[in-house]
Amino acid sequence: MTNKNQLAILLVTVLLLWGALLVLAPFLSAICWATILAVVTWPLYEKLQGFLGKRPVLSALVMTLLVFLGIFLPLVFIGLLLAEQVTDVARTFRLNSLSTQIDNLVASSQQVPWIGPQLYTLLQDQGLQLQEELRSQIGGILKFLSSVGQQVAQSFVTLGLTVFISFFFYIHGDTWVTQGQRSLYRLGGDPLASLLNPLANTVRVVVLGLTLTSIVQGFLAGLGFWVIGIKGAVIWGLVTTLLAIIQIPTFFVWLPWGLWLIFAGQLWQGLALFAWGAFVVSTIDNFLKPVFISQGAGIPFLAVLFGVLGGVLAFGTLGIILGPVILSVLLTLWQRWVDSGETEENESLSA
Repeated sequence: MTNKNQLAILLVTVLLLWGALLVLAPFLSAICWATILAVVTWPLYEKLQGFLGKRPVLSALVMTLLVFLGIFLPLVFIGLLLAEQVTDVARTFRLNSLSTQIDNLVASSQQVPWIGPQLYTLLQDQGLQLQEELRSQIGGILKFLSSVGQQVAQSFVTLGLTVFISFFFYIHGDTWVTQGQRSLYRLGGDPLASLLNPLANTVRVVVLGLTLTSIVQGFLAGLGFWVIGIKGAVIWGLVTTLLAIIQIPTFFVWLPWGLWLIFAGQLWQGLALFAWGAFVVSTIDNFLKPVFISQGAGIPFLAVLFGVLGGVLAFGTLGIILGPVILSVLLTLWQRWVDSGETEENESLSA
């Protein structure tokens, strides 16, 4: 084959890849999440295949149904709970009840330790001005709550598409893995072809670390709700855990409750929930994720920390998984290259 023909093939391939990227761009997020879901649950799928007599279509259908029942339906239930909570908060901010809410806020300010009397006097003097300021901010608050609902709805759509795509990953997974290994072998031989297994193990460890972190966040959130006296603290803790697992910010749970408490006259409880949610529940994951992932995958803590934070900045929510995985694979290649150089050096010295 002449150089001219090779150049033409390369040009056509680049154009086709560019076109494919444009076609698949709206679905890339769901495809990536479906890949991660299939990799994480693959050992369970293999056991299910053995139980069902190695029938891939039936096994894939049952596995997809289990994923749907175990993930999608609980999250729909959570979405309904959050929608109800957001509706209650929006109702709190209605203009016709704002004066009453301001009165409750001023009266409850006396509950604040040490500075309660001074804060009460200040809010009394500034009550009218505060009311006007809140009126001007109500539109923004309601717009924010609406955007929250849209983001949650979009996440559910992506999740549903992810579950659907995962069905085909289960059916064709073995074939695609084999093709991937052959492609990597042609590109770089055994060093690249042997990366798929460490890559899959790293993905599983990262997801396990995220899950453990989400459980801790849910426990801490439920503890905060229970201490403040909110009914159904266990349920809201579970809601926090499930939202954290799919990487929806936890403030979607504690923020509406904090606002509701404050404008229901329970200022101290609302402020305490804000502080607990902002400084504990929503921030502890930045420390726990790198710890869990580095311990499970044998990756340096600093690399995981940069992988998580940098991955989010580079790829969004998906980067929480992609960042540590990319650095892990890079470190694996680096270590293999260093080890191979040491082996060659030892052999030369022996000779």
